[in-house]
Amino acid sequence: MTATPGEPGQQRILHLELRTMAHAGMVGFPNAGKSSLLRAISNAKPAVAAYPFTTLNPHVGIVKYQDHEQVAVADIPGIIRGAHVNRGLGISFLRHIERCRFLLFVLDLSDPEPWAQLQDLRFELEQYEPGLSERPQAIVANKADLPEALANLAALRSRVAQRVIPVSALTGENIVELILHLRELYDGYLLTEERTGGQPVRW
Repeated sequence: MTATPGEPGQQRILHLELRTMAHAGMVGFPNAGKSSLLRAISNAKPAVAAYPFTTLNPHVGIVKYQDHEQVAVADIPGIIRGAHVNRGLGISFLRHIERCRFLLFVLDLSDPEPWAQLQDLRFELEQYEPGLSERPQAIVANKADLPEALANLAALRSRVAQRVIPVSALTGENIVELILHLRELYDGYLLTEERTGGQPVRW
């Protein structure tokens, strides 16, 4: 048995970055109720608590429909002002949004100026990646069960041209409407992929 001398091998250090991918990404400030909302519309069980940054890693829940289609929704950790310059681990959180096909802006109706939340969130997304805030989207106004929510919702609608879906993750108010609208966004995504010759992602 003979053997030939070997040659020096190679060593490599690879840095791999895994980004959560889902059809829809929930984008909002800390304590907007994204995790509670994900629990209300899907089978996911993210931690819920009455303090900011309960979610440090994205959670993905699956919304199931009667025709067996499934929509993946990601609860993105809370974005804060200055996230695009990595304030509050912002870059780490914003990266996950890149792989979401459409967005759910989750606003807190306990805030007297919920439209300012929307402006700030869109600004952070746009500063991170131009065009990111313009993806197909829905505006979800959470905590509609609170006493101050009605007046704040009216003020929000007077300042936003898009449709606003008021919901309560706590009581289940309008959750069905949100699920149906989520399906509309998903069907629009499938249609766009088919028209452009893409391969839509199905779960």
